[in-house]
Amino acid sequence: MRTRWAVRLDWPAGDHEFGCPRGDEAAARRELERVRSFWSRGPMRPRLRLARISAHDFDLHASARRGCKAPDCP
Repeated sequence: MRTRWAVRLDWPAGDHEFGCPRGDEAAARRELERVRSFWSRGPMRPRLRLARISAHDFDLHASARRGCKAPDCP
């Protein structure tokens, strides 16, 4: 199973999404800081963190699991 590092965005409504997939943690941390900088200027501020996620789950969240609120997601 192929896994990636991704930025997880947790929204106030309880749903979440994943973005900026990277193959290594260092690259993902750079993306996390870039995303944090982007969202820090606006009125909506999701909680941000890094998550290790399989490529399959990442693809599912991009298509079939939009607005996911499952507590067992990475």
